[in-house]
Amino acid sequence: MTGVKSKWWTGLMFLVLVIGIIGCSSQVEETKKNKPSSPVATEEQPADSAAKTQVISTVNGDVEIPANPQRIVTQGYLADFLALGIKPVGAPDYELESPYVLDLVEGVADIGRIDGGSVEKILSLEPDLIVTVGGDEKLNEQYRKIAPTLIIPYGTYDNVHEEITAFGEILNKQKEAADWLSQFEVKVKSAKDSIQGLVQEGTTFSNFSLFGKDWYINGDGVNRGGQAIYQQLGLKAPDIVQKELIDQDKDTVTVSEEKLADYAGDYIFLDLSNGGSLDETSPVWSSLDAVKNNRVFKLDGERFWPYDPLAVEAQVQEIANMIQERFGQTEH
Repeated sequence: MTGVKSKWWTGLMFLVLVIGIIGCSSQVEETKKNKPSSPVATEEQPADSAAKTQVISTVNGDVEIPANPQRIVTQGYLADFLALGIKPVGAPDYELESPYVLDLVEGVADIGRIDGGSVEKILSLEPDLIVTVGGDEKLNEQYRKIAPTLIIPYGTYDNVHEEITAFGEILNKQKEAADWLSQFEVKVKSAKDSIQGLVQEGTTFSNFSLFGKDWYINGDGVNRGGQAIYQQLGLKAPDIVQKELIDQDKDTVTVSEEKLADYAGDYIFLDLSNGGSLDETSPVWSSLDAVKNNRVFKLDGERFWPYDPLAVEAQVQEIANMIQERFGQTEH
């Protein structure tokens, strides 16, 4: 693992632990009906052209923000701003090192992690808006003293269209959001067309994670490329995954190794994270049909941990490439 990858990975792990939202947490496993609502722009208050503001309704009440903020600090949503042509003045190191934004973040200051040390750095950047996942209320209070602060909790979005549309509203970039989604849809269609006819009807795909020593089954949300696999490319999940996760709007569930066979599809996407070490000789693992038939796609954690719109856009093509390579050479 390269130094950059290690730093990015460590930063992402730190965020996950700080705000308590790793796959095993109940928050991740709750259904979307219990998720935080998306912030909504509810009112615009013109004063003069230089001081125009709008009111955003959030899970923490109404927040008045600049209608056209110029100096944004973000913690958790860097890619959304970049997708809409806005370059924040500051973002955490783990976001700056995501492989999907490396060529877009020149000039964005590294504010470090979401901890007390970030406050002084954020203050020095003189932001007029802070947008954060907001896991620590004590920090949120400090941020609010610096600039208007929008808290958009982790898990608010697990759909690209909803996320980009919401940020378009918040930033008064509705046209840019619509344009981005249009090109996104073109790319998704192209990727789907590229695997058309390669995957036999009824073929199922599972998405597993071995996080440390714990096994997770991932649905079509923010976990390990779930949006790209199921939502965008339309690959079929095993019936139990469809019923227990996707239909219930759960991002992930944890299971014992002995239960893997219940959730295993004809093919398996596999993520190994947080020191997860797969024993390929395990009686349970080696007995799975997908394993016996060499039908396991191993996911690069650096590329499949991010879940923002830019990441999903790229993951759609990467998954399509995997399917093309496997099915095009060996399956038809």
